[in-house]
Amino acid sequence: MGKFWLFAAVVMVLAGATLGSAPLLMAGSLILVLATVSNLWAKYSLARVEYHHSLSSNRAFTGEELQFTTRLTNRKFLPLPWVQVTDEIPKEVRPIQDRTIPAPYPGRIALTSLLSMGWYHQVTRTYALRCEHRGLFYLGPMRIRSGDLFGMSSTEMRIERDLLLTVYPRVLPLVESRLPSWEPYGNVRVRRTLFDDVTRPVGSRDYVVGDSLRYVHWKSTARLGRLQTRVFDASTTANFVLFFGVRTMDPPLQGTIPQLLELGVLTATALANYALAKGYPVGVYVNQASRLTSHLLEVHPARHSEQLTRILEVMAQVHPEDSIPLASLILEQSRHLPWGTTIMVVTAIPDAATLNVLGRLRRAGWGVSLVHIGGSAGNVASGIPTYAVSDAVDWQQVQEVALQ
Repeated sequence: MGKFWLFAAVVMVLAGATLGSAPLLMAGSLILVLATVSNLWAKYSLARVEYHHSLSSNRAFTGEELQFTTRLTNRKFLPLPWVQVTDEIPKEVRPIQDRTIPAPYPGRIALTSLLSMGWYHQVTRTYALRCEHRGLFYLGPMRIRSGDLFGMSSTEMRIERDLLLTVYPRVLPLVESRLPSWEPYGNVRVRRTLFDDVTRPVGSRDYVVGDSLRYVHWKSTARLGRLQTRVFDASTTANFVLFFGVRTMDPPLQGTIPQLLELGVLTATALANYALAKGYPVGVYVNQASRLTSHLLEVHPARHSEQLTRILEVMAQVHPEDSIPLASLILEQSRHLPWGTTIMVVTAIPDAATLNVLGRLRRAGWGVSLVHIGGSAGNVASGIPTYAVSDAVDWQQVQEVALQ
């Protein structure tokens, strides 16, 4: 717009001078001055303009509210007759009162404000946001647009996304009366109720399928003529490890069923929280890579005070795309778990490969079980105890997790 008026003004001045028309020459000169001022004003309007935004917390639970604060500062003598600030935010983190408009990108909405600023002026605004869905979310980018008093010229500044918000899933209570008797809660009879302290070897025994090759006792193997595994001193508490499969549709179908995925996240989180509350070391492994790093989503077994937070960080990142088959994950990680670990698999798709791995582990003496999200309970294969979580109630309305 500014360049158009500048061009028009030059044409009018030249025409007025050529035709000897004083009114045309004066009008052209006036427009030329205004267009020049407009362009210069727009050019320097965003110079020394600073923008800062922050959240009251970078972590929250689903359903909680946060304060999103923006601060715009004009650090120069040139006033800004109008400034338009547009903040793009994910649709899962909605303003409670302020209106939004659609953003250029899918899954995004925009907070827009129009204001004026004097010289060396600062404007601070605070928005109340509600976290409606778990996940990792970036706030941004932000766009600031300003120009001259007449609206003839404008300029825009873009600030890339730099605020990362982690929204944890809800931690629901587990219905104790329906917990299976094989779980490591209270006094449970298993082949070995203790796990091994690898720093304290006490002897050797015959190798069993599933034993880690790292612990093969080669001297005893050579002496006895059969494969031997080191035996270690035992600790007093068994590990409880959850494997979470993110697929919700049988291959080769692609896509996801949000109801099953979110129910699975709630179920795994509730189980981990319950076991930690009972004092058990808990670990969680998910068959997908983090979108922040190239590493698989995992939390190794532990029971310290920060373990639940670490598990919530992982479960917040869960998305529909798997990186490796669930069966491969279980097989690989079980080689590194202490003997006596209780393994529970939470998935909506208990495929044949997964059931086969669980069957092998069970026959080798491991305590294994399956939680079928949206399925039915029973022994589905190889004597594997199977429990179900109903998908009859929308995951957003679920208030407790019950194993059937």
